[in-house]
Amino acid sequence: MGTSQITAAKYVKGSLEMERCPVGGFVTTHSTSHMVTDSAAAGTAMATGTKTANQMIGQTPDGIPLKNVREIAAEKGKASGLVCTSPITDATPAAFSAHVANRKMKPEIAEQIAVKEIEVLFGGGRGYFIPKSSKGSLRADEKDLLARLAENSEVITTEEEFASLKVPHRVVGLFAQGALPPVSEGRISLAALTKKAMEILSPYDDGFFLMVEGSQIDWGGHATNAEYVLTETLDFDDAVGAALDFAEKDGHTLVVVTADHETGGFALLNGSVEERTITKTGFIHSQHTATMVPLFAYGPGAEDFGGIHDNAGLGSLLIQMVTLD
Repeated sequence: MGTSQITAAKYVKGSLEMERCPVGGFVTTHSTSHMVTDSAAAGTAMATGTKTANQMIGQTPDGIPLKNVREIAAEKGKASGLVCTSPITDATPAAFSAHVANRKMKPEIAEQIAVKEIEVLFGGGRGYFIPKSSKGSLRADEKDLLARLAENSEVITTEEEFASLKVPHRVVGLFAQGALPPVSEGRISLAALTKKAMEILSPYDDGFFLMVEGSQIDWGGHATNAEYVLTETLDFDDAVGAALDFAEKDGHTLVVVTADHETGGFALLNGSVEERTITKTGFIHSQHTATMVPLFAYGPGAEDFGGIHDNAGLGSLLIQMVTLD
């Protein structure tokens, strides 16, 4: 999600929820191995405050595990949650929950998630948590990680179960074998998932850390599909609004909005401001770029996020915030 993705959403929506953030800046995104990062390295930098090589999750380039901000928050007694529209084992949520040499090790990432005490998990990727003999499994063994999670969490797998969900102590919602469908095809909105996550996490006395990813903005860029980019960015912006509504009422919550990288070299080439339409767009290619990405912040400590940051510096700031008393 780069500046063009956000600009497109603003022209169509008129006023974005992100605009409610009084502090703004930019983030550089390169990894230790490439100027153009992948999501694994960028996610790791934001989660741990340390850069790594492309493809690596929660480890230094030479394989030393790196403690992430969610783990540090948990050590401080805070509850935590991960919400995404990708598989929960995908690179960005994995950066906040696992430590593996390669992002493709999704069965191993699932195994690590299953033994972590994470109060809220919402996303896809159910296939990585069920045994090989079960329909839709994406595992090569008979490990039943969903049963392991059910030992101390309420497990739900359908939108109907989500609609009737109360406020459990812990919940795992894996709503698809792989990724959730695009929002244009009908799915639980990211805003609804975010609201429910905060409702479950907010009663914890020592506060909470929540990572929410609009995963498929990136996928629209890879597909060079402007409509896909736009609908997913608007869905993400609604989730930002939900977080800001909570933060405004709470008065003690910091909200930080950014991206791991830009995808596609997306450009706006024509449209109408008055009619809120975009009629012509372009993509440089179907891969990531090294362009700086936007950064917005609201709430206590937000002023520290203004200006230009590196993604590892952003991660260090997040860690600093969760360790404050």
